[in-house]
Amino acid sequence: MVELQYFGHSFFQLKHGSSVLLIDPVFDSSKTVLKKNQKIPASSSKLKNVSIILLTNETPEHFDPVAVQEIALKNNSTVIGHDVVLQKLNLPRTQKVPIYSNTEITVKGVKIQSKTAHFPKSFYPLGYLLDFDGVKVYHAGVTSLHNSFEKIQADISLLPISSRTMDVVDAVRAAKILKSKMIVPMQYDIFEPKKFDPVDLKKRIEDSVLKTDTIILNPGQKFKI
Repeated sequence: MVELQYFGHSFFQLKHGSSVLLIDPVFDSSKTVLKKNQKIPASSSKLKNVSIILLTNETPEHFDPVAVQEIALKNNSTVIGHDVVLQKLNLPRTQKVPIYSNTEITVKGVKIQSKTAHFPKSFYPLGYLLDFDGVKVYHAGVTSLHNSFEKIQADISLLPISSRTMDVVDAVRAAKILKSKMIVPMQYDIFEPKKFDPVDLKKRIEDSVLKTDTIILNPGQKFKI
């Protein structure tokens, strides 16, 4: 069983056994030029037993180097991301693992595959396919629709719907390509200036031929896979 907790935008916590994994942790204190539309219900000082931190790109809505350093040093976490991101972290080399697109590594019992993402404002954006003893979770990162989705097989996919990535229609197209059992929409809430409705996404998928469930999580909510 994997416990998935959504904290808003691209920030998730996943728990499986003794593994606690964070993806793109940002907080109310994180510096960004974009306006926060609501509070992020997490504090870097209160996150415990974090074994792995995954970073999808270097933009400030996805990467807070101060917070990542604090969490990693306190928990002896392994931080995984592209070199461009990891170079911004003042951490021991033993805690930093560089990764490039379409690479597979196993860290602390979790099989991690990096996947292609398309986001022009990032130097080297990534998505991640995570395998927790056979339960596969795909975090698409910051990305537009692309053909590489065809090569990804996941039980649950975390997909963006926003003005910077895929809109609702493209997310439906992505769901049709991925054919995951479940999808979770993300990146439409904390920093998004336009309104993108996850309920609209859910209805479109229900009205299609897809056998995919859309799981809508409010920031702070948990879901077990």
